[in-house]
Amino acid sequence: MKIATTTLAALTISALSLPVQAQSACPVGADMSKGVRFQISSGETETFQRLGNGLIQGFFEIDNGNAIRTLLGKGVYLLEIIDFEDGSAIMGSRTTYSFPSPPEDLPDPVAGGGWSVTVAKLDRGEFGSEAQVYSFGSTTRQTYGTCGYDMIPIEIRYPDENDPKRRDILHYLPEFQLSYLAEYHDEEASDIYSYFNIEAVE
Repeated sequence: MKIATTTLAALTISALSLPVQAQSACPVGADMSKGVRFQISSGETETFQRLGNGLIQGFFEIDNGNAIRTLLGKGVYLLEIIDFEDGSAIMGSRTTYSFPSPPEDLPDPVAGGGWSVTVAKLDRGEFGSEAQVYSFGSTTRQTYGTCGYDMIPIEIRYPDENDPKRRDILHYLPEFQLSYLAEYHDEEASDIYSYFNIEAVE
């Protein structure tokens, strides 16, 4: 009887621990100190990490040593993009965007809201400016495998460009304060990127 009672107690504890284990497998905001990694259906991965002062770094790995690194203000606003080849940054591939406020003072995405700004742009050594119009959509639920999070879709349009169809769609996850490029559209093509799995960086 004592053995049966002990076994029953062990099974009960094991059963009670299952939901906790399943829940802990999904990354949370605190994991951004080391980073969270997404898998993309086309085979790439993208890893995001919080750097502080309103900065989030994104590292989009294409294949062995080839990647694109981005620096995002508030996890949304593109500040810098640079290409990597064989693990090293490619000289001359950097594009930077200068906003009128420090990264930590840029607006947080609020469902149903929006923001317009003109930024200074240094594109591979050439100076210019770019108008950007942000529209924040309604909060919805996005899943990655068994993990679900609130998501605010963000549409960015570029009214100064000659292409009226040019727009980006970001998916912003408030839990992590990051966004990734989900869709790209212009008059020549449309690309959709399917992020299907998420894990914490160990």
